[in-house]
Amino acid sequence: MSKYYLCEFHEQNGEFEYNHYHVYSEKFLNKNKININDDKNDVKLLNYFFGNITEEDEDNGSYWAYQRLVSYEGWEEIEQSELKTLEKGGIYCD
Repeated sequence: MSKYYLCEFHEQNGEFEYNHYHVYSEKFLNKNKININDDKNDVKLLNYFFGNITEEDEDNGSYWAYQRLVSYEGWEEIEQSELKTLEKGGIYCD
């Protein structure tokens, strides 16, 4: 059975701040060569969620994505049985 990870992202856009959540399957992470335990993969995860982010966009642990700062905050392993509940709350899985 595949594992699933609930990832948290932070966005600061001017004076507004948001937390975003997305579920990634172990299959998706392996296919895209992303190890969520490795800090070097933060850019890859941010790029999949926000798009167009590179290492050069880094600014003190956050990354510039257009005119906002974004960061990968961490993850929590979840059970497959939780996916439908999270989907009802607007959190989807890749």
